[in-house]
Amino acid sequence: MKRLFRLLALSLVLPVSAIAQGQAGIRISGSDTLEPLLEAAVAQYKKGHADAALVMEAKGTSTGFSQLCENRTDLAMASRPINGKELAACRSKNVAFIEMPVAWDAVVLVANRNDGWLRDINLAELRLIWGPESNGKKLAWNQIRAAYPATPVALFGLDQKSGTFDFFSTVISGSPKVMRSDFQDATEHAAVIDRVSKTPGAIGFVSMAAYAENASKVAALAVDEGGGPVIPSSQSVISGQYGKLARLTFLYVNKAAYDGRPQVRDFANFVIEGAGRFASYARFVPLTNANYQEQATRLKRGDAGSLFSK
Repeated sequence: MKRLFRLLALSLVLPVSAIAQGQAGIRISGSDTLEPLLEAAVAQYKKGHADAALVMEAKGTSTGFSQLCENRTDLAMASRPINGKELAACRSKNVAFIEMPVAWDAVVLVANRNDGWLRDINLAELRLIWGPESNGKKLAWNQIRAAYPATPVALFGLDQKSGTFDFFSTVISGSPKVMRSDFQDATEHAAVIDRVSKTPGAIGFVSMAAYAENASKVAALAVDEGGGPVIPSSQSVISGQYGKLARLTFLYVNKAAYDGRPQVRDFANFVIEGAGRFASYARFVPLTNANYQEQATRLKRGDAGSLFSK
């Protein structure tokens, strides 16, 4: 059913060439993590706006910010906040934006379901596996934890254009993009999950929403940050128990497009007003109703800038 819905949503989004041919479309780009949530919004919006032209390209958070700061997108999807370098790029081009948290997500460590011995991991073990000091080293699982077998560690994850990569590497090393680079990367979460599901000894990192859609294929590891292993779930994310690997996801709205183009303004308001529904459908963790009301007010006021930039 979910796959059918995604195909339906995509069929309602015009190809990029439609904009080039002169149609006044709404351009959406950025995070593939957040893509299912925006697909749900697009499908619902099209029910009442059959003539609306929307273009969506999910090529990573970094690409979305680049296009936002070059004034080439109306809405940028992001699985992390805008960073200082990106903020400076927007300022240099006089591009203002409205930053909208839309849902909670988390990074989930996934393992091959046939490796029943691998069901939890702690932060020190994650840093041993993924830290930059391990780059080029071939590790076996018994080097990570003595009770584990001598199965080689196989590593999979998202590529460096992904906000998920930036977020996870920051947890590992304290800095975005500072992590071992000799793992098998992919541009899509589904590809990471597929490879982990077929590889003994595999471990990979994906979004919680992507894991939830593919939970029958891989096992989610409980993560121990010092208080015992915690399984990623809506409850553990909301309560704060899942800790460092929980994160907000965002939509960045080009302020000039919002102020100057009624169709962009109407769609952006529609997304934030229904974000809780869209988040639940796409397997994200919704914010509170009060959070969404606050974001809707900020959007309509046109509050520009970032509250979350690091």
